Amino acid sequence: MGIFFFIAGLLFGIARFKYGFKPDALDLNTFAVYSSYLETKFMQIVRNNFGEEITGTLMVTGLFLMAFAREKTENELTSRLRLKSFFIAAYINFAFLLAAFLFTFGLAFVYMLMLNMGIGLLAYIGVFRFLLYLNPGERPSGSKP
Repeated sequence: MGIFFFIAGLLFGIARFKYGFKPDALDLNTFAVYSSYLETKFMQIVRNNFGEEITGTLMVTGLFLMAFAREKTENELTSRLRLKSFFIAAYINFAFLLAAFLFTFGLAFVYMLMLNMGIGLLAYIGVFRFLLYLNPGERPSGSKP
């Protein structure tokens, strides 16, 4: 399910950001705690196209589901690998955020913050899968590296 959400978000994001796909059906009135476009608004109803929100929600939800899906064989070693992956992912996420602070400015920094929402989960998934690969006894039976 997580892979489905992530791919759907990725495709929707490509359509939205690369090809400018903004269907009128996604222009909705919504409550905003804070909104700043041409004017700044607090605690008001605003009109917004939800293309970006759908993209982000699908991708982050997909990554979350992939990251925290249980393995077929969960045991003590799997738990230790998960914890180790979590700490390594935290370091990677910190390095990415620090680099964004030091080397990106203006609107590019905002894009880096948007990427940062998924970098931690992507790093966790990648590190956990790599650690599982290094521990062949932890892969489900019948699967190959």
